Amino acid sequence: MSNTNNNSELQEKLELLKQGNSKDKIYNAGKALLSAIPGISLVLVAFYETYIKEPSSQRLHDFLDELVEYLLILQQKIEAVNFDNPTFQTTFKKAIRIAECEHQQEKLEVLRNAVLNSAIPNSLKDDIQVIFLKWIDEFTVSHIRLLRILHYIDNYNYEEFLANLQDLEKNRDFYNQILLELSGKGLIKLREVYETFEEEPPTASFIDDAEEILKEATDEIESIISDSNPFIPRRKYEKNFRTVKHTKNIDKIISDLKYNSQESITTDLGKQFIQFIENPIV
Repeated sequence: MSNTNNNSELQEKLELLKQGNSKDKIYNAGKALLSAIPGISLVLVAFYETYIKEPSSQRLHDFLDELVEYLLILQQKIEAVNFDNPTFQTTFKKAIRIAECEHQQEKLEVLRNAVLNSAIPNSLKDDIQVIFLKWIDEFTVSHIRLLRILHYIDNYNYEEFLANLQDLEKNRDFYNQILLELSGKGLIKLREVYETFEEEPPTASFIDDAEEILKEATDEIESIISDSNPFIPRRKYEKNFRTVKHTKNIDKIISDLKYNSQESITTDLGKQFIQFIENPIV
């Protein structure tokens, strides 16, 4: 079949999909539900119609139109592209459902790229692609942006890193939470960091046995705290040195970057996810 026929067929299928998917049913069902609730005024129904617009809004149409354009370009560049592939079709439909509830352009671009990559034969299992789509839906733009930065960390210097996370100063706890969530998904590996400092030991006129008991109690308390929050340092006193153990956090990442000792911390699964959300055309 010629490219012209393929393109025409694809456009027809996508146009039918845009016209015939469940978005109108969802909208009409929501409107009908509002109207059926006792005490709901016509003003509220009008508000729903005006501001909670049907998912076939201009934003969704723009997303689909751009996606079709990119799919046609992809088909011209890569012969192995197959739009009859069930994996592609499933990804396409799920991406549309996610896009219906999304307004951030960065997330919409990630969704578009996931659909494009699903049309290219690859080694990713269907189950992995389903999980990746679920994560795209679940993640905030900050999750995706930070993951990309950590993956391509060699391309950033200290100033560029901070410029891409302009709200970092006021949201350090937020970004530490993102690090934990990305680590929990297996996308990055946060290693444990040990730092040793010389300092004066605790001064007290206790006998040796009492001092040993105090050290053991301190270690036990700090162990419990460290287990509940890995970013809180755990200290151990030995002579006049203090060793601090903690999970690598955003401050340590920034420090490593400042002194040119940072490297990518994405796992193999993280690399696969990054490839899945990157534009295969550029």
